[in-house]
Order: sequence, then C-alpha cells, then structure tokens
Amino acid sequence: MGAYWFRNNSSTCEEWTVCEEKFVRDRVGSGSYWQMNTNGFYVSTGHIMVDLNVSLETSDSPISEAEEYIKRGCTLLLIQHLVTSIRHFRELYDTFLERLDGLPIDFMVIPVIKAMAVKPEMVRYFSRRGCPFLCVVVNSQDELAEVKWEWLVQAQSHKRIPFTLIVKDQKNKSNNYLEMWSSLRKQYGIIGLTDIQDDEMVTAQNLRDSGIFPSKGGFQPGGQADYNLYLIDEGTTFDEQRNFRYHNSVPKVTVMNGKIKQVNQKVVNYDPGSHLKVKIHKHFV
Repeated sequence: MGAYWFRNNSSTCEEWTVCEEKFVRDRVGSGSYWQMNTNGFYVSTGHIMVDLNVSLETSDSPISEAEEYIKRGCTLLLIQHLVTSIRHFRELYDTFLERLDGLPIDFMVIPVIKAMAVKPEMVRYFSRRGCPFLCVVVNSQDELAEVKWEWLVQAQSHKRIPFTLIVKDQKNKSNNYLEMWSSLRKQYGIIGLTDIQDDEMVTAQNLRDSGIFPSKGGFQPGGQADYNLYLIDEGTTFDEQRNFRYHNSVPKVTVMNGKIKQVNQKVVNYDPGSHLKVKIHKHFV
C-alpha cells in the first residue's frame, strides 16, 4: 500500500503514518504520502490472539483455521504446542514448526507443559527459540506446590521468559489458584504474566510482559502496521465510539504488515505470514 497516513475518527483525533510494513514517527524519504480516508470507521490495533477455542495443533486444516482468525481481526496468532516428551521435545518442536509452514498469518508458538513434566532445560530451550511465554498445566493444588520452582526460576534468569498457568482441576474448581500462584511467585521470584491468560485476546499488559509489544499490538513507531477497520453506525457519538467493544465484533477490513488481508470477511491476501520470535522478554514493562 506504499506510504500513507490516516486518523482515528474519535475525540482524540490521533493520526498514524505508515511506510511499507511499519508505523513510522515521521515521513521517511522524499516520496509523497497520501491520506487514507477512514470516515465511517473505527480503527483498532490488530488483535493478538491465542488459539484457545480452535487449536491449530489438532486441526486437520490449520491454514483454514488461521483464515478464520484473520476474519476476526487477528494479525498475530499465538499457537499452543503441547509438549509431550521429556527427551524428544526439541525434535517434536521442529516438526511442529514444519507443519505450520505456509500459514497466511504471523504467528508465535507457546509451549504448554504439564506441571509434573516441566524441566529447566525446557525453559531454557523455548526461551532461546523466542517463545513469548510458557504455559504450565496444573490439575490440582498439590501439583502446583510440588513443582521444583527454584530450579525453573534459575532457568528463567537468562532470557526472563514468563510463565502462566492453565488450570484443569475438574474435581474442585473452587480452589483459589490465583492466590496460591501469587504466593508462589513471591516466594520463589517466579517471572510470570501479570494476567492469567484464559481468554483468546491477549491482554495489553501480557503483550508487554511477553515482549510481543511494541513490535505487535499497538500503533507504535517502528512496530508492524497491523490494524482493523470497523464500520461505525450512522449517528454514533464520540462517547459511543470510545466505548466500542470489538471482542465479539468482526472488522470490515484487516491489515497486517501494511497489506490488506481480509475485506468483508473474505481473505484477499494469502501470502504466508512469518514465525515471529521474541527477542527481549519483559523489556518494555
């Protein structure tokens, strides 16, 4: 789409400039910049989502599933990878990445490991591979307490990859895991995501904790030019625009890396995305 600028049609009147695939602070080069008319649209950042509801790892058609996420405004998909082997997890990870080749969306991989199976060498390996965070699956409070956290914290120290919990306690869902997790983090100095990531949409704070932001997830100079355009109903006030909720809405247009990916819920650009890697965890907290 070249070089252009546009504004958000809200009371803040924010303006953003795009050159090639990135947001820029100032105009770059001597070429002309055209204005993109966004009248009638609400502009949001591209959504960073976890494949919680529809897992690409178990899907027979991961490319088709990725397209469905694009239609919902996702411009970076965090794909869960269940770690099933203590000795062969490296080879299985590489095999999994090969299966994701050709996805039409940018993606990262988040390892999901049972509490009793997570090892320090796994933490070091997945942090070196640029995974944004690591999910520890617990089935009971006893499991959570029995993990050798002191060893895992030592493995965290180099790259500072955060942990988060996935609770699968079917017997007693009243257990207060959040309090116990908070206590363990303080006791051992565990680096963790601020928010429990139990929703598809990654929270703004978790984007910072994981190191995904500012490359993705905001209108940040130097960041990737990802955004969504949502139609605004005629007569909508600025206050109503400010309170707009896009969680269950679908965008009219989705742009990823400066290129249009979908229009009217139809993917129009099938160029493969990239496997992105975090360089510095918790750097912008």
